Amino acid sequence: MVSEEKKREIKAKVAEGKILTRIIIEIVGKPKEHIEKALKLVVEKIKEQKGLQIVEEKLFDAEKQDEMFSTFAELGVLFKDIETLVGFCFDFMPSSIEILDPEKLSFDSNEFAGLINDLLAKLHQMTLKMVQNDIEKKALKKNMLNMLKNIVMILLNIKSMQLEQLSKSSGINEKDLKPLLDSMIKEKIIDLKEGVYSLKK
Repeated sequence: MVSEEKKREIKAKVAEGKILTRIIIEIVGKPKEHIEKALKLVVEKIKEQKGLQIVEEKLFDAEKQDEMFSTFAELGVLFKDIETLVGFCFDFMPSSIEILDPEKLSFDSNEFAGLINDLLAKLHQMTLKMVQNDIEKKALKKNMLNMLKNIVMILLNIKSMQLEQLSKSSGINEKDLKPLLDSMIKEKIIDLKEGVYSLKK
């Protein structure tokens, strides 16, 4: 609970141009202890940011939701300006944000244009990261597929095998292995005769 003295101090800072907000930061995952620790680390990271001040914080215990756990922090945060507030939203992706004080925000057209340009720059950065992650994911998937094909080829080079034998020897369950073997047949890498897989000669 914020004391009356603290409230007066916050009010004075808002009068100077700062923005008082209520922010919810939520983390979902498991195990319970891990996400509670992660939330504390996020709050500590927020405290290190320039241009803002946490004036109130409440951290809640994780609760079970289906197979996962959910925990959240409710923070009272003073931002020095709207640009810092918007940057914070992109960096920490809060679940919700409420501007408590002042009731109205005003800035000139140049400031607004600068804010929009900052928003666009952040969006471009996020898009670029998503594209890079997608490229890396595809490369990893391709490498994994090639590795699995190599495992199958090494095993079949030793001897021809049925699906069950290949599954046991490779450690890949039959459900996942079958589509891989089908694709290798189409690529004419292996043969299938009477339920037995062998390397293409």
